[in-house]
Amino acid sequence: MENAQNHLPGIPQDQLLERPRDRRPVRRPTVVATLAALALLALSIVGQIVAGADYPAVPPGLVIPVVAAALPAWRPNRWTAGLALAVGLFIGVGAAVTPNTGGHLSSGDSLLIASTLAELLALVGTVVAGAVSVLRFGPPKEVRV
Repeated sequence: MENAQNHLPGIPQDQLLERPRDRRPVRRPTVVATLAALALLALSIVGQIVAGADYPAVPPGLVIPVVAAALPAWRPNRWTAGLALAVGLFIGVGAAVTPNTGGHLSSGDSLLIASTLAELLALVGTVVAGAVSVLRFGPPKEVRV
């Protein structure tokens, strides 16, 4: 069979060659939810900075979710979904143990309180969507030749 590597089961070879190839990765709903939660996490950090929270010049809570979101957006698969889940857990534990979170919530500044609540919501969303995404990708399937 000529050009057998392009053959898909159930599709005749002549029809396959006539179809344009779509190389865009499939965006599963769980991957989209993970990306949205990571974007909300980064935006909540921006909101906290705008509200006057003390952050370093390059805030890791902003940079890490952006980098973590770039990988599942570029190549959605099990390990990139797992990385997004790990980032959510890492930043979530960091936000839970830092005394700044309690200070932000009791500050009286409505923007700081709202952005901190958005951060906590985004962290929960990242962990839940990341875990579901990892489970939905499932274990690698055995290929029989």
